[in-house]
Amino acid sequence: MRLERKIAYALAKELKDITQEAKLEALAILTATGDRVAFYAGDKTANSTELSAIGAALVAAARLALERLSYAPINDVMVRGKNGFLILKSIGDFHLVGGTSDIEEFKNAIAVLSNHAPTIADILSYVQIDEDELHM
Repeated sequence: MRLERKIAYALAKELKDITQEAKLEALAILTATGDRVAFYAGDKTANSTELSAIGAALVAAARLALERLSYAPINDVMVRGKNGFLILKSIGDFHLVGGTSDIEEFKNAIAVLSNHAPTIADILSYVQIDEDELHM
């Protein structure tokens, strides 16, 4: 997804702030359909396209489960693996994703992503998304 220069600059600044406040090994912003808006995976050998699609699928599955149980709307999806943690924060038509292998940093990352989510949502409110893509 291509962003206007002004939006890309504001987003880059916010993401830089996040990385300075939380030791995340992966950080991304995705659309609800899995389009990558921004992606960083440090020294991990990650396929950004594949991980973007997987992240969107995880959020979609969690959203459906929450709706079926009348727990909606979705706020976060947290996935714990043997060697790390993934946080997916819903921000409207977008998702903020962070990953870390450190449990203490995981707790901090949840707070940091939550604190920055409103500003990122404001920045992304100027991004046009094709309505057909949202209802696939």
